[in-house]
Amino acid sequence: MKPTHSDEAQKILIMVQLDSQRLLERILTRREEYIHRFSLSRSRAHFPDIFDNRYQKILPADLKYLSEELLILTDHFYGLVDNLYWYFKQTEDMGVAIEDKLDIDLKGIKTSYEKLSFYLKAAIRGEK
Repeated sequence: MKPTHSDEAQKILIMVQLDSQRLLERILTRREEYIHRFSLSRSRAHFPDIFDNRYQKILPADLKYLSEELLILTDHFYGLVDNLYWYFKQTEDMGVAIEDKLDIDLKGIKTSYEKLSFYLKAAIRGEK
């Protein structure tokens, strides 16, 4: 199906899709490294590299291209990620407590991403 929206809207949809995908990939694939580094040195300096995303920098005017449903799903996904980031910035937990919290949060983040991605891909293809 051919997209039913403007080129600008298509680019915003694709940007959100790619950004959310890359963000989730970084959180998952670098997990052992950032947990190890945090547990070893209690350094939080590496977390901005993991949690940085374009959604934080997108202009509100550009969000007008997302449907209400996509806005809600996008906000939910990035909100869950931000909550995890906040936890790492503030926690005094160690080892197993961090792993347990991360396991629980990642389940919700992955579920949220899967739903967001499904709807974004449909919008990109022009499906309703």
